[in-house]
Formats: sequence, C-alpha cells, structure tokens
Amino acid sequence: MSWVPFGMEEGKPSVLVDGVPDYMKKSLVDWMMQAELLLCCGGTSIYGEKWLDEDTRYELIKEFDRRTRQESHLCDDTTNKYFEENMNADLIGLQYTNYLLMKLDEDMRDEQCIFPSSEEFHSHIQNLDTILEESGSKWKVGERNSICGLEERVDPAMQQMVDNAMDSSSGYGQQLSEAWHYMFGREPNYSAAYEAAIKAVESIALPMVEPNNKDSTLSKAARVMRDQRWEFQIEAREENNVPGGVIQLLMSGLMNSQPDRHGGPDPVAVSREKAQAAVYSAVFLVQCFKAGLVRRPAS
Repeated sequence: MSWVPFGMEEGKPSVLVDGVPDYMKKSLVDWMMQAELLLCCGGTSIYGEKWLDEDTRYELIKEFDRRTRQESHLCDDTTNKYFEENMNADLIGLQYTNYLLMKLDEDMRDEQCIFPSSEEFHSHIQNLDTILEESGSKWKVGERNSICGLEERVDPAMQQMVDNAMDSSSGYGQQLSEAWHYMFGREPNYSAAYEAAIKAVESIALPMVEPNNKDSTLSKAARVMRDQRWEFQIEAREENNVPGGVIQLLMSGLMNSQPDRHGGPDPVAVSREKAQAAVYSAVFLVQCFKAGLVRRPAS
C-alpha cells in the first residue's frame, strides 16, 4: 500500500494542522533532545556517544526565556519529562523548536565550531522538516535573509515564485526575503512585512525609473512612469487604460495603502490580510521588473 499525504484520503483536500498534535509530539520531543545534545555537547564516550552538558543546557534555556520573555520552567526537568507532564507542547513546544532551529543554524555557520560537525547540524535541521511535513504541520523549516526558523507553508506555486525572486546578492532579494520572514515567520510582524515589501520594490524599480533621483519613492516613481507613459506587457482595454500602464497603479497603491505609513494621519495597525497582499504584490512587481516586462517607452 502506497503512502498517502496527510488529509488526502479518498480525495479529501489537505488540512494543515497548527500546534503539536499527539501523533507528532514524541517525534518532536526526540528532535528537541537531539538538538540540545548537539548544542550542549559536553564530549563523547569511548563508544562515540555524545553526552549532554547540563550547565550549557541551563544557559541555553535561560537565553530562550529571555528571548521569548517568559518563564518556561524548562530548566526544572528534562525536555521529554517536561512535555510529557505539562500542557505546554503547543505553545512552548513550537517556540522552543523555533529557538533550537535558530541556534543550530548559528552553530552550523560558525567557522569556530568544529564539533559536532556542520553536517550533523544540517542533517538534524532536515530531519525536523521531514517530521513537520509528514505530520501535516502548517509549519516548515524556512530560511529567509540568512535567518533559519519555522515558517508557514504557502501555496507551492507562490513559494517557487518567491524563491526565484529572492536573490541574496541583490538588494531587492534581501528586502523581499525580510518581508517574507516577517510575514510568515513564527513571530510575524505585519508592519515590518509591509515596510520591507515596499523597500523591495523600490530597490529594483527606482534605479530603473529615476536613477538620478536619490529622494525618489515608490509613489513618485509611479507618477514618473505615468507621465512618461511606461509600458507593461498586459494592459486594460483601450477605453480603460491609464497612462503608464496598470503596473504603476499597483505601485502607487502599495505605497499609499500602507496603514501605518510614517507621517500619515491617524496610523492604524497593519492587518495580516493587508500585509499579505503587500508582500504578494511586491513579489509580482519584483518579478516583472526583473524580467524586463516593465519598460520605458522608446523615444
């Protein structure tokens, strides 16, 4: 009998689960304990088995409590007993997993860390992604702008589009990466996601539209495109068309719809829906400029 992905039995749509369901709990706790062993390795036995340095684990958990601004009481017991005897697996479990993931990634990139090996760290990070995927979790291992952590799953087609646009060597790629992390990371910041989305589009569009104007903004560039009648490969019907194309309307709308725009009257909190619309719009705009689909009219 072949394996069927979670939630797809008898043609049912996949349903991703949040938190730590019972069937995933043991696997996740085992992963946490192995992560602690890698991060707090006090040495190896004559048989090559690693042993946990309790003092280092204590310092690790104290840092976790400081970063999450809570008293987890993880120091009071071993990790497996803690999650067996407490009802904290959903909240603390995902927070601690996200924290351990970040620390593993840091140590893997640390050139001074030669034991355990970076291969062990990388393999263990991959193991977590497998656990989450097989459990039908809404979370997956993501890396955005050199930050490794838990990240929400999104539509695979959109994910591929975003990954293609996130070129770490470019300013727009780094800003888009930051926007994605703020939007879909374990601790989202919708205001920062919206702001980074704008900066991503500005990073690629402004040098093309107004290369000599250091004070240009997204809305100013949109006005220039309108006045110069820039071209986009898809336009509305002739009677509904606008100078500079529909693309400049989206650029202007992205800038002017920011709820907590600096200097604006009565700023309001950025909703998840508005931040997501901004990030998705930025992905589309970056891809269009990157592919040369937005052009200055021939003189």
